[in-house]
Amino acid sequence: MLYLYLDTKIVGAAKQIVSYFEQGIFSSSVEVLVKRYKHKSSERIAKVFTKGKVKFRFVTYADLDSLTQGVIFYPFNAQSNCRAVANRNLLHVFITHGESNKVASIKPIIRIYDYVITAGQAGIDRFLQAKIFTPADVEAQRILTFGDTFVGRTGLKEQAVEAVCFYAPTWEGGIESENYTSLAYPQVVATNLLAACRLYQVKKIVLKPHPNSGQRKKKILTDFLYYFAPLAQDQGIALEVYARSLTFSWWQLWRLGRYGVKFIHDLSCYQARIGFCDLSAMETQFLNEEIPHYLFFKAQNLASLPPEIDVQLYQQHLIFLEQNKELAKLGERELAYLKQLKNYLIAPDLAEIPLSQRVEYLLVKLQHLKS
Repeated sequence: MLYLYLDTKIVGAAKQIVSYFEQGIFSSSVEVLVKRYKHKSSERIAKVFTKGKVKFRFVTYADLDSLTQGVIFYPFNAQSNCRAVANRNLLHVFITHGESNKVASIKPIIRIYDYVITAGQAGIDRFLQAKIFTPADVEAQRILTFGDTFVGRTGLKEQAVEAVCFYAPTWEGGIESENYTSLAYPQVVATNLLAACRLYQVKKIVLKPHPNSGQRKKKILTDFLYYFAPLAQDQGIALEVYARSLTFSWWQLWRLGRYGVKFIHDLSCYQARIGFCDLSAMETQFLNEEIPHYLFFKAQNLASLPPEIDVQLYQQHLIFLEQNKELAKLGERELAYLKQLKNYLIAPDLAEIPLSQRVEYLLVKLQHLKS
């Protein structure tokens, strides 16, 4: 049996899991085990999985203990994962829910799993630098590189007719020390997005917020939109918000609608002429899809980069949130570096294997490693 374990009260996390099934990475036979809570979010999480046609059930510790065989995949770290991993009748594999340089990518709890999946060499280097794993662990193949299997997709199409400026900020994090969002810097973001529209000759900005936006700071997304929408309208720039994983009140929809903001549920009609994101898994998605982009960044986070990254070159496409510099168009040198960075972050080994066949490929590899 194959399982995916989820311990969360955040509905957005469930929506992220559904995307793995929509992409065909996990088949309909995989069962999602959701930790049971007496919390109002449980009903909403159930609706998300039901709507996504994902097999799931709520479980207790006793249910986890009763599992007799199979493999459990973990997309998120949680305290109860330690309890689940204690069942040694199963194999425990941490897949992450994206690939990024956030501190969450190198938490010591990651050592508890039998195997850990990462996209490429950068992930291995992160773990070694943080002393989460040792060279001996790497030699024993406890860390497996699986390319772009679990990095996610933007939803954009390379050959789409309309080119846009695409902004995909991360959420505000569960605690302040893990807050990487640029939404809290509306002036800096607005200045750069509007400058990019001029530099790259686009007339539309598409905003794709993280599904968890507003989870800890309820108004962070709407406050940004209230600030930015009239500025975009004044400059003749259309603004659309990808709202498939978000909920807005009728009042918020009405107020934003007055500034011409449109809410969309499909991105496949757009390609990104230029992208913007934060320190997050969206960076890896941009690299994977070869979307030229800038990162909104805090200078203090340079220290968290994998050791093989050339900081001087990396800074070429960074926009430091603490500074107010004029945006420069990315040139051939910067674009060439982004391609180089892609090869470091995302191993190309599985590029020829369809997403729908990669979990089966992983299972064969795990069986070989066990024997």
